[in-house]
Amino acid sequence: MKRITLFSLLLLYFFVEAQMLDCNQTVWSNYDAKKIPKDICLSNEYQFLYIHNPTDVNGDGLDALIFNWDRITIQDGDTTFVSIYIQNSDSTFSHFRTFNNLFPIYFDRYDIGYIPQDTSLIPLLRRYETNSTPFRKLEFKQDSLIITIYLDAKTDLRTIYVYDKNLNNWLYKRSDEILYEGGERAYDLEDKLGPTIDDFTYFWWDE
Repeated sequence: MKRITLFSLLLLYFFVEAQMLDCNQTVWSNYDAKKIPKDICLSNEYQFLYIHNPTDVNGDGLDALIFNWDRITIQDGDTTFVSIYIQNSDSTFSHFRTFNNLFPIYFDRYDIGYIPQDTSLIPLLRRYETNSTPFRKLEFKQDSLIITIYLDAKTDLRTIYVYDKNLNNWLYKRSDEILYEGGERAYDLEDKLGPTIDDFTYFWWDE
């Protein structure tokens, strides 16, 4: 599942509009306010949701800026984005990559009893098939992108992707079930969640 052309145009609109207007650096948490370089802005209806710990994602020796962002007034059906800005030798930053598939589509609740106000979203909500928030954790550790999601009442699913310089993308490495009672076991999902991070989906069971 590739989501390239329309998504790229959407991102271009967000960032160009932001540069044309007063720089919007609204943050969900004031803790992150001082971590945002002065020249990185969002469109006015969006906010910086979370700033990840700096890390060198592409092996160039410089730490990247990585952040989650979403609508200030988030509603059912909205997307949470993750953007990476690479640091340049002069300490400025350049846009490197933005993901739209690392977080589940936002819903106020994901349980079977919840009915979104926009009832056309019900089929999408039901695809998550969970009474818990599907997302667990997203980590960037140098060239590794690690995402953990809810699997079932006793288990989470952790998937690791590793950055490949030649492909300029993150390649699937492995998945593991994380048992709440302790322990892990390998779960080969390369045909569902690979070969790259572009193929990651919360609906891997339906691929």
